[in-house]
This record gives sequence, structure tokens and C-alpha cells, in this order.
Amino acid sequence: MEKHELVDINGNKTGKILTHEEVRNKSNIPNGYYIPVVGVVIINDNNEVLLQKRSKFKRVNPSKWGICGGKIDYGETEVEAVIRETFEEIGVLLNKAELHFLSNAKNEKAHFKTYYVRKNVDISKCKLQKEEVEELKYFNLEELDTLENEGFEWLDNLKKAIY
Repeated sequence: MEKHELVDINGNKTGKILTHEEVRNKSNIPNGYYIPVVGVVIINDNNEVLLQKRSKFKRVNPSKWGICGGKIDYGETEVEAVIRETFEEIGVLLNKAELHFLSNAKNEKAHFKTYYVRKNVDISKCKLQKEEVEELKYFNLEELDTLENEGFEWLDNLKKAIY
């Protein structure tokens, strides 16, 4: 059974552990605690960002564009979660050494840490996890502002990192 260790407002582990089913109901998450979530922005040599269109059957943000990522499993590091989620969702294996921290963000119940990697991913060779992902596509940075997306809080930091 999947479990997740909640974090505090700064993203530090708290020792409070909930099952995957428990964190699906936000009322189970006490005030001051957050679900730890990670994501990775994959950017190619043309400064285009690889995004996935979430499955229309997803409970949260169906059919919206976003980056690879998800909840950190109990006992897993942030980087391990980024690598696992990317491989599960699109079949791309990332290397820990190529990941760079990009940003922190939070909402009422989730604490997000985003990384980025420079990698030229051939979309035609990706293996999509159909329960999670409908489509993959590269977008230039200007296009990101107009997309129906699940949140690009990392975009300004990405622009600073690559320019």
C-alpha cells in the first residue's frame, strides 16, 4: 500500500504518515501539513518544454497540460520520485546527476518541488501511461502562457535558469 509522509510549510518531513487513500481526502491532512509533490520540466536544446496532457479520466486537472510528476512515496527522496514518476508516466529514464532544482510552491494542502533537466526526448519513442497521460507535445515558452494548464508556477524560474 502506498504511503506518503506529510511535510511542513517549508517542505521538511514531519513523521506524519498517511496512506494514499487517506491523502485523497484533503480533510485528512491536518492544518500546517502538506502532501509532498514533485515535478520535472524537461526542456530540449530548442528551449521547448515537453508537456503531457493529463488523462480526461483524472480526478484532478483532467485534460490539462502539465509536467511529469506526482506524490513522493514514503521513504523516497524527491529526486527518486521525479525519476520514478517520469519513467512511469512517459517511459523516459532520467539520471539523478542531470536534474537541477527549479522552484518551490504550495497550495492549501500540497507542497510542490520542481526540478528541470535539459534533454532531447523523442516523443515517438515514449511509452505513455494511459491512465495518466493522453498526449505529449513540445511547446515554446511563449505558448505556455495560453495553455489550459495545471499550474506553471515554475515558469519564471525556468526562464531565469535558461537565459
